[in-house]
Amino acid sequence: MEARWHTRYRGGEKLLEWVADNAALTTAVAQFEDRVALDTEFIRTHTYYPMPGLYQVASGDRVFLLDPLGIDDWQPLIEYLRDPHTTKIMHACLEDLELLHNHLGVSPRNVFDTQYANAFLSPDFSLSYAALVERLLGISLEKHETRSNWLQRPLSDEQIRYAIDDVTHLLRLYQSLSDDLESLGRSAWFGADMRDRSEYQVSEPTLYYRNVKKAWQLSDQQLAVLQTLCAWREDTARSENVPRNRVIWDEHLFGFARIDALSTEHVRQALPNGVARRYAQPLVDQHRVGRDAQAPEPLPRPLTPAQGAVLKALRNVARETAVNLNLAPELLARKRDLEYCVRHHAQRAELSPHYGDWRGELVADPFMDILQPLR
Repeated sequence: MEARWHTRYRGGEKLLEWVADNAALTTAVAQFEDRVALDTEFIRTHTYYPMPGLYQVASGDRVFLLDPLGIDDWQPLIEYLRDPHTTKIMHACLEDLELLHNHLGVSPRNVFDTQYANAFLSPDFSLSYAALVERLLGISLEKHETRSNWLQRPLSDEQIRYAIDDVTHLLRLYQSLSDDLESLGRSAWFGADMRDRSEYQVSEPTLYYRNVKKAWQLSDQQLAVLQTLCAWREDTARSENVPRNRVIWDEHLFGFARIDALSTEHVRQALPNGVARRYAQPLVDQHRVGRDAQAPEPLPRPLTPAQGAVLKALRNVARETAVNLNLAPELLARKRDLEYCVRHHAQRAELSPHYGDWRGELVADPFMDILQPLR
């Protein structure tokens, strides 16, 4: 298979290398230059954690396809990814970073996300890789293998072409985007955000309850129950490696938290038979634990009408600033960031940390003028 791919896919400026064992990985990483393009393919249809199907690395005139089904010692790659002196170029890196953390236990240093970089140069916050390649390089890509089975072997010719395309153009995108960031004086802005963005954070099970819709409506005791049930569900989904909704949905946990004394009959009435048989007793037990637990910090209530008006004014300023600078509005005007800023200012009479650093240079003064009357 390796020989077939060497001959079939060698062409143009790139030479393909299939890396299928530990020794080959060591040899491949030794050939990596100080700047590489990196992408991943994975499957996550029926699991909590993504299952790695392929790693693609472009370096110089070579594309390396790293096979997770044949490699079990990833230390050479881990060391490369941790090296702050090498640049890892990725596109829309958040899911890739999650895979790298869960599979290899590593958070790469010095990541350059081409999608995010483009947001500092255009109004498009989430431009796809294919669209960015076409816009900046004038090359049209076929995108039709994203949802294919990356765990099958051998991979099809179409999958290989797709995998190659996904990293082949990243190096050129990097050069174009980094040049433009530098010429506009925005490299420091982008770099400050990327330092935080590239550090994957594992979600804390005891904090998931904050994501449940209308959880703010619950009493202190009900919120303690919801927190306990959500943490149990997260731990269960992780230990069984299934999507959290395969265990139980948020809406059911919310409903159970509102019941004074949950019984197995309550669970049977609310859940499908198979799910109830499996989880009824743990749910009842955890509900009892939650009733005896200390209540977590109350969740913020919806903004008042006055705060809502301030939020709208902040958003208008942020959007206008972004338009004037040809930035993606999401960099300055995401609703959740602005809402938190309103709440933070109400408590501390200062802007939230998100609107410090380079954002503060752009919007701090008008934001403070808008927020001050609330106090």
